[in-house]
Amino acid sequence: MRFLIIFFISFGVYADNEIFVSQTGANAAIKLEQLGSSNLMGGTQATSGSLTALGLSGSDMTLTINQIGSSNIFRADDFNGDNVTAYWNFAGDSNVFDVVMNSLEANSSDYVNVNVQTTGSSNTFDLAIAEDSNASYLDLDWIIDGDNNEFEFDIDYEYATNYVDVLGDSNELTFSGSGYAGTSATNSGYFYLDLDGSSNTFNITQASTLARDYLKITANGSNSTFCIVQNDGGTSTSC
Repeated sequence: MRFLIIFFISFGVYADNEIFVSQTGANAAIKLEQLGSSNLMGGTQATSGSLTALGLSGSDMTLTINQIGSSNIFRADDFNGDNVTAYWNFAGDSNVFDVVMNSLEANSSDYVNVNVQTTGSSNTFDLAIAEDSNASYLDLDWIIDGDNNEFEFDIDYEYATNYVDVLGDSNELTFSGSGYAGTSATNSGYFYLDLDGSSNTFNITQASTLARDYLKITANGSNSTFCIVQNDGGTSTSC
């Protein structure tokens, strides 16, 4: 087993923390933690003050990310592997999260369990999983606590569950799910949204071909806008 812990703390007000990572191989346990503001987390091709996306490849990986502070950036591309468990915690305002997983099909990304928790306002999150190939048995969980956040995630998956809890106002969430799966409740895509807040905007598209998608929304609040499209091969529609 490979085990890597990187823990940087900046005590000066002028210096930013920067962590650059590249990992290839199975059974890696990686923990990255940054405390403070204007920090960068990305790839080894980056230079001081200039960020590229980090690359992680390998099965049976555990990746723990803690970024505590404001105006931080976490960027990952070429993130691939089966049986990956991810715990990502972000606390602060005006942070940027940009992750692409299995975009080039270099490795499959099956049996992936991703837990994302963010607390704060005016954050931007962009997550793409398996853009060109199904991510089977994905378990994705979001907890979003704050206002004026923007979340966009695009998933090509099957046999998957997707839980999103939103606590706050004036958030914008865009979800696009596609892929191939079965025709019963046990092997189709399931998306559950739990909302407690007002003036939120949600654009949700489920377009699994030859599949049966499930969507459940529980909302408590006012002045929110929902646009929901389910399409398994019919006429194209949009909000």
